[in-house]
Amino acid sequence: MKIYYYYHISKTGGTSMIHFFTHASQNTPRCMFYDYNDWDRLTATPKDIDFDTILSDYNFVNYDYIFIHHHHGYRGLMQYKQYLMKKKEELKSQGHSMQIFTTIRDVLPLNNSRINYLLKTDRWTGNLTDFLADERHFDIQTKYLFDCWHGEWSLNNEITKKHLDSLSEVIDLFINTTHLSHFIKLFSDYLNLVYDYDTKHNTTTHNIDFSDNIPELMSNNKLDCYLLAKYSNVNFQSEANAFFTQTT
Repeated sequence: MKIYYYYHISKTGGTSMIHFFTHASQNTPRCMFYDYNDWDRLTATPKDIDFDTILSDYNFVNYDYIFIHHHHGYRGLMQYKQYLMKKKEELKSQGHSMQIFTTIRDVLPLNNSRINYLLKTDRWTGNLTDFLADERHFDIQTKYLFDCWHGEWSLNNEITKKHLDSLSEVIDLFINTTHLSHFIKLFSDYLNLVYDYDTKHNTTTHNIDFSDNIPELMSNNKLDCYLLAKYSNVNFQSEANAFFTQTT
């Protein structure tokens, strides 16, 4: 069995990935899709991913592929670090695999998209100046990896570059959103599927733009800048090929 585990950081193309997983699960034999996304629990204690069900004997007998979407309402990916590292090794020893991947986005377009989305959906009120002065909006991608939420928290002082260096112990592939369509195409080809990989989903019209505030924006997001510099794909084709080769 091959498990593809997608950790969805907000505003990094995740809706496009969900659409692909849905299509793939409906058109690939012996395939199951688990969608862990619970908007109703955003102010409650986060739930746990049901790994007992995912890794059950029933699934090993009945499925060849499992897709996981991990988003709001659950514990952060790195809160499962030790468990996932152990399970990946156990699965490998049994002839199975668990590949974990996530999408990341350059700081300027991510924050442009995020502030416009928050204003459009009435999830936050304020202006550009307010946003830049509020530390809850700093280093969103970094904080999301360690504590699954949507930015209304202050963890960046607790996270260091050393913590970010450890992400690669768990995550097999980081996909900059500039490569997302290419990745979905490669995934489609790998599964022998026909899919419109260029279609964008859940896009937001931008009425506010941080282009005139780039120095301050980058200063507010030093950890995200480090994350992008360390894990953005230098040779995406090679990294993606290795990702799929490991699951063969």
